[in-house]
Amino acid sequence: MHLRSGKWEALVVATILGLTLGAAPASAQEPSGAALYKQHCKACHGGKGVPSQQMLTFYPALKALADTGAFAKLPTDSVIAAMRHGKGTTMNTFTGVLTPEQMTAIATFIKTL
Repeated sequence: MHLRSGKWEALVVATILGLTLGAAPASAQEPSGAALYKQHCKACHGGKGVPSQQMLTFYPALKALADTGAFAKLPTDSVIAAMRHGKGTTMNTFTGVLTPEQMTAIATFIKTL
């Protein structure tokens, strides 16, 4: 009886340990720049980085993120700074809304548009 009890305890400990270790990588995954862009940026900048005519009517200075590849050459830190501090009077800050890791993921994604 004692032997069975030891095997049962070992199985329970192994299961708990496996679940705990298996959960760690999922929480450490990098955020998806594409998903975050869709959630926070698409409404103004468009799904493919080109604002709609309607948005340009409201915000004529709104830049296309994919028009000339200028954003591909722009340092990631500059894109993050725009998200962190806002841009002009039309783009609000995302500080407190997005984490630094999420801002980096979006900036990296924008460079692929």
